[in-house]
Amino acid sequence: MKKNNYLKNAFVTKLLLTFLISKSAFSAQESGPTAKDAEKKSFKLSVGLGIALKNNIRKDNNNSGTGGDIVFSPIPLIQFAWGPISLGAQGLNASVYGNRQMGVFFNLNSMGDRYNGSGMDDRENSWFLGAGFRFHKLSFLYSHDLQGRSHGKKITLHYTEMYPIGTKFFTRSAVGAECYNRSYADYYFGVKASEVTTTRSEYHTGGYCIPAVSFFPGYKYDENISFLTGLSLKGIPKEIRRSPTTTGTWLETAIILGGIWQF
Repeated sequence: MKKNNYLKNAFVTKLLLTFLISKSAFSAQESGPTAKDAEKKSFKLSVGLGIALKNNIRKDNNNSGTGGDIVFSPIPLIQFAWGPISLGAQGLNASVYGNRQMGVFFNLNSMGDRYNGSGMDDRENSWFLGAGFRFHKLSFLYSHDLQGRSHGKKITLHYTEMYPIGTKFFTRSAVGAECYNRSYADYYFGVKASEVTTTRSEYHTGGYCIPAVSFFPGYKYDENISFLTGLSLKGIPKEIRRSPTTTGTWLETAIILGGIWQF
């Protein structure tokens, strides 16, 4: 049975980005020309392990790793950064203008909502190439399917806030939305005429947007080791809920625990 890459794309990315951005913000702040020079020379490596517990919005998905309503998954966490280049769960990022606080970047990542239903063609992940910008607490990314499996396009917009609590604790909250075009939606959640059964009707849908919020409290054990817990909520739009490949639930919830060692 294939492992579930859907969970690892949707929630591992959120976990890793949330933690690393929070830890960077919790450390010494960089600004102005000296920060830019330091960023060009910086080398960072983080490794860790997390676990995620979430409700399963898919029905009869052989990629889920379990047939139950709850999906439990261990998450290996590795993040590498050198100057304007970073590689990790969020894919490959390259800053082409500005710095990590404010600037333009390119992103290459494998993503999708994998589904392997009985009697259906497999819906596979694809490599997406995108361009975006950061403006302090606001980030925007537009990406499209390079491999042409879904011919999909995705727009992501997030706003984040980080609050230090004393010298050891911090919290980070985020609110945003992910929007997908009709081709993406129909590929991953549609049902073709050739896939119809007595219990699965043909289904086609349009584009949709998913609102999302997250809250991650963390604890900085020392200069290298940090721990966090997290809660992530995503609203499921009617375009997904009505698909015969989903359970019809209106909310996707994930609880995440993790720890990272930063070298």
